[in-house]
Amino acid sequence: MERPWFVGLILAFGLVFAAAPPSAAQSSPTEAGAGATPAPDAAAAAGATMRTGRGGGPASTADHSRFKELAGPFASPAEVNQACLTCHNTGAEQLHGSIHYTWTWPTGKAGDGDAAKDKDQLLGMLHVANGFLLSVPSNIGACSSCHISGTRFDDAAMLDPSSEPKAPVDCLTCHEPTGKWALANFHEGGAACSMCHDQRLPGAVPDIKDLAAAARSIGPTTRASCGSCHFNADGGNGVKHGDLNADLAAPAATLDVHMAPRPDGRAFTCSTCHTTRDHVTAGSRYAGGPGEAPRRPALAGAAASCQSCHTDGPHQRVAGGARLDRHVDRIACQTCHIPEIARGETGTRVLWDWSTVGTLGRDARSMITKDRNGDIVYSSEKGSLMSAGSVKPTLVWSDGQLRTHRPGDPLPGPVAAVEAPAGAGVAGGDSAALETAFAGSPWISSYTGDAEDPASRIVPVKVMHSVVPVDADGGALAAVRFAGRSGEALWNRFDWKAAAGAGMKAAGLPFSGEVAFAKVRQMIPVNHMVAPAEQALGCQSCHVASGGLLADVPGGLVPRRGGMGLIEWVGLAILAATLAGVLLHGFARIGFSFFYRGPRHG
Repeated sequence: MERPWFVGLILAFGLVFAAAPPSAAQSSPTEAGAGATPAPDAAAAAGATMRTGRGGGPASTADHSRFKELAGPFASPAEVNQACLTCHNTGAEQLHGSIHYTWTWPTGKAGDGDAAKDKDQLLGMLHVANGFLLSVPSNIGACSSCHISGTRFDDAAMLDPSSEPKAPVDCLTCHEPTGKWALANFHEGGAACSMCHDQRLPGAVPDIKDLAAAARSIGPTTRASCGSCHFNADGGNGVKHGDLNADLAAPAATLDVHMAPRPDGRAFTCSTCHTTRDHVTAGSRYAGGPGEAPRRPALAGAAASCQSCHTDGPHQRVAGGARLDRHVDRIACQTCHIPEIARGETGTRVLWDWSTVGTLGRDARSMITKDRNGDIVYSSEKGSLMSAGSVKPTLVWSDGQLRTHRPGDPLPGPVAAVEAPAGAGVAGGDSAALETAFAGSPWISSYTGDAEDPASRIVPVKVMHSVVPVDADGGALAAVRFAGRSGEALWNRFDWKAAAGAGMKAAGLPFSGEVAFAKVRQMIPVNHMVAPAEQALGCQSCHVASGGLLADVPGGLVPRRGGMGLIEWVGLAILAATLAGVLLHGFARIGFSFFYRGPRHG
């Protein structure tokens, strides 16, 4: 016997269930990534590169402690390097062509005969401006103390492998596994302490006296050896990169599941993802977008991307995985799986106000001021500072192309004079007040991309807020000489005009002689500190009526963002009409069944 009322009831309940909002179970951490594992073949391939040797790096086929050439004794690091090059006889030539050596990323039509044009198209640390230590050319003597040549020099031309003389190479800087050699050599270079330290710390500087022992310890790069430079970029531990600091030398799985030791983590070293061939590291943050190829990283910072191991469908093995995989072509993996940066003991700098330098203590000497948490909030030599921990990254559209500024580039729009310290009113780490204070400030480094571009994805970045010196006539970013024996150095007499004049001259740029200050912002990519799956963002982090993480990200269709929009009202109206039709049809069938109990057709 037919039961039309039963069929109608089933259809009605089905439609009601389909229209229901996501439940807590649907947005649970398990669905958001728990249990997501690499594809078997990719995981096996990755594991093959993760056998660890001495110092936490990948295993090597050579035990350098057995080489008689490294038995020593050695009178200088140059002798160690010469011993290395007797076997690795093309190593120096290879290194001379790497971005680690030249601090330059080639772009555009290099070598087209227009030297000025070629120079304007070059990127990399040697060429671009930033909101931390501003620029390299005006401080090449101090900055080169941290160069992989292991030699301090005062002429940036030494970084050009086609020039003579060129800087030497220093094998121990990268291949001494503890990273202590790089730190010791940097301190011997004689750079001003304030280049890396906000305050002068007591105690002896690192020192390695037994060069033969250091030579015999040589092996593949480790997190410690890479981190001796990259953890301390632009002013100290964790200052520049919120996702890179000394906490990653031996992290817990809760800080980074890839770098944590087994069995909780995967024991990755830097070179597991940042692969090299002939001493050249693949990829660059300056080129390549997330949509350029299926297995490119979201910000193209390494040869290996998340998809290299986890495939383009990383959630296939978890509940609701198909729905999550529909996000992959528009949202970078890092967006959900790095919910916060600087999650360990080390914070990251979010404000650097150069306009306030020069206030001295009662003894007429440089001083520092700390807040109640012991963080330095003012330094005579660096101005007003602010650091923060457990920082939520800012989400932006990115096609992987970085738009940068150089010293001498004018800022867009008129230069607004900074009347008061930018840190005023944001003491104590008030990130909302900091964002408000810098709202509308120009970007000196930012990613291009938008929702209409199929090659763009939503990615996380750290936003750095800075008040930097500019040429008062035209608003061009100023290069500044910080340290040195001359009175022009900023940290000697705190004379901005003299320091900017010397810095612009060193950079080969015109200068009016007058200095102003401007608020600027800078985007810094976030790729490290990948959290365990259970800490990944859930659906409700974005799909809420207000206050979601995507609330300020323009474009795109994000269900439930901003309340009920026109398309959602239309959708609900169609759904309601469908449900009403089903119910009406069901009730009609039930009613007719009571009146026509006999055969309907004769």
